[in-house]
Amino acid sequence: MKLVKVTWNDSAETSDSGWVSLDSAKKDRPCKIASVGWLINETNEFITIAGDTDANEIENEKDDLLGRVECIPKGCVIKIEVLRVDLML
Repeated sequence: MKLVKVTWNDSAETSDSGWVSLDSAKKDRPCKIASVGWLINETNEFITIAGDTDANEIENEKDDLLGRVECIPKGCVIKIEVLRVDLML
């Protein structure tokens, strides 16, 4: 699996569920997010990453369970960068 950094725009509700002026609402912007994880799936519509995977090295004890899985719509993605694991050690 590849380790990737996905930079993407997330929706933002800045009104705290209260009333705001029209001028204030026009100034709102989405949140720019950076998510890092193991690339699980990528299509033209979305990218799925997982923050955690099974690291068990004993073959008969391995499983395919994933943790902190995030599915991000491609329309929100700014860029996807493949990270080099060997540089992080």
